[in-house]
Amino acid sequence: MEHQSLQFVQQQDLSASAPSKHGYDTPPADWSTTKPLINWENHVSDVDMRLSRLDLEHDKKRAIREEIREVELTPPATPPRAKTPSRHVDELASDILDIIQRYGQHLPSKDGEEHSGQWLGKPLFIGKVQAQLEKGQAIRLIMPAFPWKSVNRVEKVTGILPDLGEELALYRLNQMCEDIKAVYPLGGQVHIATDGLVFDDVVGISDEDTWAYGEGLVSMAKEHGLDNIKLMRVMDVLGYTDGKTLDKELYLSLTQKCREELLASYGRTEEEVRQMMKDDPDTLLTYCGFIRFLESDLKFSPITADSKAMSGHKYRKTVKKVAIQMMIRAESFTKLLQARCPEYVRLSIHPSTGSVKLSVPLIIQASGDFPRSPWHSSLALSVNGAYTTVHSKDVKESHDLITRDGRGYYFREKSDLWEVDEEIVYEPRYPNQLLIKPSRAELFGNKVLTAQQAERLAALKAAHTAGPVIATGFANMNDL
Repeated sequence: MEHQSLQFVQQQDLSASAPSKHGYDTPPADWSTTKPLINWENHVSDVDMRLSRLDLEHDKKRAIREEIREVELTPPATPPRAKTPSRHVDELASDILDIIQRYGQHLPSKDGEEHSGQWLGKPLFIGKVQAQLEKGQAIRLIMPAFPWKSVNRVEKVTGILPDLGEELALYRLNQMCEDIKAVYPLGGQVHIATDGLVFDDVVGISDEDTWAYGEGLVSMAKEHGLDNIKLMRVMDVLGYTDGKTLDKELYLSLTQKCREELLASYGRTEEEVRQMMKDDPDTLLTYCGFIRFLESDLKFSPITADSKAMSGHKYRKTVKKVAIQMMIRAESFTKLLQARCPEYVRLSIHPSTGSVKLSVPLIIQASGDFPRSPWHSSLALSVNGAYTTVHSKDVKESHDLITRDGRGYYFREKSDLWEVDEEIVYEPRYPNQLLIKPSRAELFGNKVLTAQQAERLAALKAAHTAGPVIATGFANMNDL
């Protein structure tokens, strides 16, 4: 047995003398042949320990190699690319413009086609809306409008401040922005580029009256919570008010400077404007609109004080001269807005084909006709709740002038249905709602209507077909 063991050890010794693929050493030189099993066990134990260390190092190296290989196989991170309009943004921009289009009304184009009610200018504004969507902001629209009340306060309007016409107009523009929220939560903002000082010296309106009208708009929007309406004056667009609070004193100090800068930097010549009227039907429509309202506006203007005694032909010649000056100013202001507000969707109060802007009727009339602008007219309310933009002289016999805060606010069609009680007031609301309530706060909840009064209010409700009639604040509400 001892001989066999010795022979086995000798065989192992021979094998160990060759270089080992595991890298361990041969048995030590002082190996004792007298106790081969003990020596062998000790050697095996030593070898096992070395192998364990080598295996551990091998595992570490393999893990490192795998890690390196994984890094080598992983492609480098792609740098972020600039955002491009996705299909979703394209569709959203189109949906938003479709909502805006519902508020528009256009004339047939030059070829006589109405294009199935489609807005010709929609493709022009797709990119503008996409750009605003990419910025994650409310959709901005701009409307040069709301300059001042007409200088003809004898036949057309009842004062210099905004009235029910402007109230309904602001509500309509605000509602357009609210409707956009149905597809885009941030909604829209209508920036009214009030252009009063651009024209007031041409038609004979003072800068003071223009300021008062603009401030009236600001107060009206604030009072009614029309947060989607923003007022921009010319000095705001030109950057003269950056970091400043615009008060009346600052406004009046900047008006002439604004007019001079507008014409010097963005002015159109009369020749350019006349050529534009030949080439562009929308420009010609605007000019014809100026002629139409100026013929009545300038009757009581200091601009035509000397020409009123002249013949009709000479008066009309003066009107056309003023109209051309207004066109030069208007086109210059348009050029300014294009330069300073290039991404805004352009709205207009002038009838057009819709090829470069969206024409928006500010007050919806039962006739469906494009209305007069509220600053060139008065607002008439019929018993059935329909609105009409009128000249005050045309309704003085058929309507009563209703005042608010001591000034004329609108004209109401005469009818016995309104004659219920002096302590009852009627408030027209956008779009065609009529609110009936006690006239004073202390009467709320205490005012009792007689059976006859309740019956008359019921008849008024039946006649008011354009919109709902809402009674509130009466003690016997169940009788209404």
